Amino acid sequence: MNYHLMIDDKFINDFIIDGEKTAPGNNIYIIDWPLEKVKHVKSDKAIFAPYGTELFLETVKNISEGDKVFIHWASDAAINFVLKLPENIKIGLFFWGGDIVEIPYSMFKKTIYGPESFNYFSKYEERPKVKWNPLKPKRLLRTLGNRYWNYAANEQGIYEIRKAFFARLNYFVHWNIIDFQWVLDHYKTQAEFVYFFYNFNPVPAPNTIPKHKKHISIMLGNSDTTPNNHFEILDVLKKFKNEAIKLVIPLNYGNKEYGDVIQKRATDIFGKEKVVAIRDFMNRDAYYEVLDDVDIAVMNHYRIQAVGNVLALLYREKKVYMHERSSTYKLLSSNGVCLGNSANIENLSFQEFIAPLSAQIKKENIENTNKLFRIDEKEEVLKNLLA
Repeated sequence: MNYHLMIDDKFINDFIIDGEKTAPGNNIYIIDWPLEKVKHVKSDKAIFAPYGTELFLETVKNISEGDKVFIHWASDAAINFVLKLPENIKIGLFFWGGDIVEIPYSMFKKTIYGPESFNYFSKYEERPKVKWNPLKPKRLLRTLGNRYWNYAANEQGIYEIRKAFFARLNYFVHWNIIDFQWVLDHYKTQAEFVYFFYNFNPVPAPNTIPKHKKHISIMLGNSDTTPNNHFEILDVLKKFKNEAIKLVIPLNYGNKEYGDVIQKRATDIFGKEKVVAIRDFMNRDAYYEVLDDVDIAVMNHYRIQAVGNVLALLYREKKVYMHERSSTYKLLSSNGVCLGNSANIENLSFQEFIAPLSAQIKKENIENTNKLFRIDEKEEVLKNLLA
């Protein structure tokens, strides 16, 4: 039996479909989220059982030799759980990105953020918040300690646990070998690289007709999370503020407080009439309609993020800028996909920035992307992995 430790996320429904297609009846899908708070996972095969609950313990009690346990988002709770399992239980990680390359924060934050984003993260997000309630002095002291006195020790403890996890890991399940090399550079592991990608379902509907607009629509980032490096890219793009542009900024997935800050910064620079901040949850079809209307996208992440957005945009023949540090940029560009480098936008004129891709480049982008994301191979690999 395969036990999948998962979170409530938009990729999970499609994975369950893939799992049942390739290994029907041989999977248990456990979502670390209470049913009444679920937003994304709709499958009737999912079990909503947060770690440590009675239902979770009941669900995993029969794990035994020959079973496999797969983590889909490496939370501390998931890692601590699998480290307690017997050595004869094989462990796999379906790699996402931020759950690995950002944590511990104190170790990796300098590689993730631009200068102003780094300062914002360090000041407002990195450390646990203090709970200032004088009526609960023990909690106050504990949270003060976690934020200040114990922070370095806690971070070191997280790193030691992750070292043990990678030493224990059997399968690193992902599509980008560059991310696996990152793991090998930072941890000792004997894990096997296994080719797989979540179903991004990015291909546009046939005969999608572009809207006629009087402006250039520019998408910035994919969420209200600091690794988007919004501060830096807004600062670079402000030289175009008097051009006929409209910024589309998804800020509906992550940290609302950070989203408020970015929305204000964007409107202060470009004016309210040139900024469309997406703040409410959108289903996938509605979100893809937004992508249909985009002319240019700028994904200024330094690490793997927004892959589903990037692929959907490429299949829609859009011009996409990514940061040269991103492992996704490195893999795509080295395999013939034509991407702009967001680190170079400061050197471009507006006409250079918006210059459309040729029909040949659009065609080659789709062809070369298809060569990297091979559905038949993915399903065959998954079938063998879950057998």
